[in-house]
Amino acid sequence: MNLGDSLTSQALAAGQRVTPTAAPPGTIRLAVVLTDGSIQHFERPATGDSKNWRATDFETAGGGCAFDEPVTAEWGHALDLFTHATTR
Repeated sequence: MNLGDSLTSQALAAGQRVTPTAAPPGTIRLAVVLTDGSIQHFERPATGDSKNWRATDFETAGGGCAFDEPVTAEWGHALDLFTHATTR
């Protein structure tokens, strides 16, 4: 499993809430709030599909980390499901 898939797996397993967040035009961005209050972000082009997701910023109360890791289509499909559920 690559790093992007590992971040996605952990975020979806430990996430309490998934919400769309502000993003540049043409970009879909999701924030997954984890049980400790940290937030893992994911994004893809609005015209993309499940194979275009990337794991991006990770925010914590004490700081954070910037990621730009690809997510495979299998894990991206799960993020797409949240995208469709939260943007209706």
